[in-house]
Amino acid sequence: MILLNKILDNLDLDENLIRLINQEIKIPYLDDYNHIEGYWYPHPPCLIPFFTGFGASYKGVIRHFFFEREMSYVEFELENGYMSEVSRTIDQFFTRMVIDMDMIEEGLSPKILSFCKEINIKNAKEIDAFCEEYGNNPRDYINLPVFAQKTPLRYALTIDTYDGQYPSSPKLLNKNYIKDACSYEIATKEVIETIFEAPSWLNFKNEKFTLFNKYISEDKLKEAWLTLNSNNWILNDVAEGLEILKSKTKDKLFHLVADNWIEGMEKANKGKESY
Repeated sequence: MILLNKILDNLDLDENLIRLINQEIKIPYLDDYNHIEGYWYPHPPCLIPFFTGFGASYKGVIRHFFFEREMSYVEFELENGYMSEVSRTIDQFFTRMVIDMDMIEEGLSPKILSFCKEINIKNAKEIDAFCEEYGNNPRDYINLPVFAQKTPLRYALTIDTYDGQYPSSPKLLNKNYIKDACSYEIATKEVIETIFEAPSWLNFKNEKFTLFNKYISEDKLKEAWLTLNSNNWILNDVAEGLEILKSKTKDKLFHLVADNWIEGMEKANKGKESY
């Protein structure tokens, strides 16, 4: 956890989120926000996990390097191999938690109200009214003011109503950001096949280490990074790729993220596996 805590300090995250991750605030009712220590599942290095969830899944943020892109709160289920943008602000992240709690308890219990106070959520009654009217169907989240602005792509009804930078949801394709995406941010292989002139790293059939080394030789670090975060890698080779990229930048946060990923993979003894 030492490296993760250093990463958290350098991500400019909400203080209460850090307290949740470090288990300094108890999360009532929800058993899919579990502490990540002791668990490590294969995942792209751009995903910084905060919690483990049902089955083999993570909740965390995507943080890209070597180019500028908005940081997104995502959920990653290893079974379907896709990272879905579910929040763009910390208030949205916390609101989703309270919605799930409210649905379990069918109202605002004292534990939920206490939790809201600890994380400084002031719209608990608004959330409760939403749950009473709509339940917890994500397609209705835009009816909550906190999701009406900066709507995550997962909940956007049309691409025209989305003003973010995430490339794909199960129903929508944000074509303007395809060249800033790794394959785990594209909902399905079929979607990639429909993209005209899709970048080479999004091709599920390409041998990625060869492509990565080609980009490194051309000093195309953005392309190398996105290739490293796409499918068809042996994890030991990902670790080698991260070491190569570390030699190309002095970015402190990148070094922490790379070292944390490598350390987790090695402790879990997953090096010969693939993603």
